[in-house]
Amino acid sequence: MAFELLDIVEQQVRSNKLDAALDTASRIADATDWSAAMEAIAIGQFKAGDQHGALHTAKLIPHEINRSGTLMHIAFAQARSGHVKGAIETVNQIKAPLRRDAVLLGIAFIRARAHDIPGALATARNMGSELARARAYREISQYE
Repeated sequence: MAFELLDIVEQQVRSNKLDAALDTASRIADATDWSAAMEAIAIGQFKAGDQHGALHTAKLIPHEINRSGTLMHIAFAQARSGHVKGAIETVNQIKAPLRRDAVLLGIAFIRARAHDIPGALATARNMGSELARARAYREISQYE
């Protein structure tokens, strides 16, 4: 039943029926399926222009992997649209250090591709792992 409800949530999100998707998700008892449903809803909210709602929904997701995935999606979209400060704020909500560094690396690449080398380097400096920072610097140098 939960898998069927998850399918329904995903269809509702694709149809931009986010309130209905939230209602359907509230009937999912399995935490893993509920996390996946909330991830789909948060991404749908973000795509519909409701950044505040998307971030709020992401905070409700109990499984770190789903929550991090949602925050990564939001942060990348923010960085691509030039809202780098918001992207960094979103990344800072990711608790897993390796995942956080991976998302920061992606944002640094987005900035480097946009010819914002100083911004890409600044993003890389926020990475927690020295190894990750070194990789970022090496990759960014290819854009110079």
